[in-house]
Amino acid sequence: MKKKNQDEELPQNIRERDGKYSYRYRVPSTIVQDGVEKKSSRQMESPRFDTLQEAVDFGILIKARKLQKNLVYEHNITISSWSITWLKEYILEREPGKNTIKSRKSSLGTLNKEIGGLSLRDLTPSMYQQLLFKFKETGCSRSTITSHHTTASLMFKHAKRTGLISEDPTSDAVIPKERKQARKPGEKKQILPKFLEKDQLKSFLQIARFMLSTNYWALFLVLSYTGLRISEAAALQWEDIDTTRRTIDINKQLHGTSVLKYEFLPPKNEQSERILSYGDTVAKALEVLYEKQNTERSSFVNFNPNDNFVFWNGEFPGYPIAITGVGKVMRKVLKKADLPESLTPHSFRHTHVSLLASNPKVSLPEIQARIGHKSNSKVTALIYLHVTKNRQMEIADDFEWAINN
Repeated sequence: MKKKNQDEELPQNIRERDGKYSYRYRVPSTIVQDGVEKKSSRQMESPRFDTLQEAVDFGILIKARKLQKNLVYEHNITISSWSITWLKEYILEREPGKNTIKSRKSSLGTLNKEIGGLSLRDLTPSMYQQLLFKFKETGCSRSTITSHHTTASLMFKHAKRTGLISEDPTSDAVIPKERKQARKPGEKKQILPKFLEKDQLKSFLQIARFMLSTNYWALFLVLSYTGLRISEAAALQWEDIDTTRRTIDINKQLHGTSVLKYEFLPPKNEQSERILSYGDTVAKALEVLYEKQNTERSSFVNFNPNDNFVFWNGEFPGYPIAITGVGKVMRKVLKKADLPESLTPHSFRHTHVSLLASNPKVSLPEIQARIGHKSNSKVTALIYLHVTKNRQMEIADDFEWAINN
């Protein structure tokens, strides 16, 4: 529909300003006077549309909602302002980890840059969907778009739950998929995580035993024999270890800006909180470490009397190891053993998976449960399939035997 001239009469409740059209309407609301709730109504105005027909169509939708009795007052608060309030309440309600909070803040920064000036009630499902498409067009990965969408969804659901809006514009949005390219002949399907082969691990631990302190040798041995994350190992206290049953209770991880300023955080996810068993080699290493610490404890002046850590910091006895410094210690041994210096402490976790996978008696779900991975972990499955590829090749013969006998 073409624009109307100024002399022409506009439809009822339609307003024109600077060539834009909007629809004005009143909605039911409740006010409190002297402690008593009273029914009232408030003046509202639609977003400003480029054409008269869009404003008219908006008015039709409003009238339909009135008939359905689901038209309520929606506060005229901007998305940017609401995001500040929401983040505070989200943290109080869910107590997310620091990395999660960092991710939410990053997404809010992106969202506010694009739509922060809009009122909560003005963002339509179509506008939000177009925003997701824009993210894809500007080169955002699907994982990044998913992160932004998760944040937006949480924020708008909370706004609806608190009565600020009646509809959530993100509820039916679709995250655009990434186009996958066909693999070329000989091209690897996925990049295999780095890990040590059995002989390489033996060589590394033998050199570490004579090259490093008992503390670091025991740390690397425990990492490789249990599949612990470095943050889980750094947080271990002697109370977490049951030497009788030979089990380790994984109930926390270490976080801190420095060795002296550390804190305990919950495990990475629900699956990460677990109890895992250990064998003779780990038992002997822990026994050697415990005896050495008991011998040295009294000789340190500035010893940390708190928390009873299993693995001590080299410069500050009794304090936890510096997680960021473990890689540097590890590279010294890798160099001496003539092994790839690109390996990291996390590589021991992958090594643990690969060696377990080489045992036909151990299933993938058992490995995932041991290392605290979700059942849909792609990394664990990728290593498992790589290590068991010879067994996978035999499946065709097994089927032939089954159908012919």
